Parts: sequence; C-alpha cells; structure tokens
Amino acid sequence: MPPLAVYVAAVALTGLSCFLGDRTLFRRLRVSEAGVIGFASVTLGVVAQLLSAPGWALTAVPVGVSLLLLLALMGTKILEGLLTYLAAGVYYVGLHVVASRFFGLDALIPGWPLS
Repeated sequence: MPPLAVYVAAVALTGLSCFLGDRTLFRRLRVSEAGVIGFASVTLGVVAQLLSAPGWALTAVPVGVSLLLLLALMGTKILEGLLTYLAAGVYYVGLHVVASRFFGLDALIPGWPLS
C-alpha cells in the first residue's frame, strides 16, 4: 500500500475504534471528535517515528495523546475514560486484524510495520 493510503487507513481505524469504544459504554463522543483523536494520535506517532524515537516512545506518544484527548473530549472521570480507552483498544486490535487480513495493512502506526 502507498504510504498515504496507510496513513489514511490508520487515522480512520483509530478514530473508528475510539468512536465504537465510546458507543459501547457511554455514548459521549461525536464522530468528528473521534476523528480528531485518530488524526492526532496517528500523526504524532508518525512524527515520533520520523524523529527516530525509541520503541517505547513510538507506543507511548500515540497512546498518551489519544488517552488525554479522549478524557478531554468526553469530559468524564478518569475511570470512565480508561474503560472507554480499553474498549477502544479491543476494537482497535480487531479492526487492524481485519484490515491486515483483507487489505494488506501491516502497520498499526504508519512507518512501523508489524512484519
């Protein structure tokens, strides 16, 4: 897949997983807010990768940004935000398994392939 297509797919799948995770539990996020979370976390993950950040930072930066944005946009207590984030993580893994199986998407963060 071309790099731009991988980036767009990663943003879409990340935003969709946040939206579905919220819909499963609390129903507080709008689609646009979930899209902002997807865009910010994937973009900052790509920036960290381009800056040759260590492996732990490639995970910590997108996870931290998406969790903080989720808490801020939901306007909830930390426990509700963490539960939503865990539900979103389940959807995230499931969506990426499907995308890798059927569409050849082999990166959770663009530029950092799984294989």
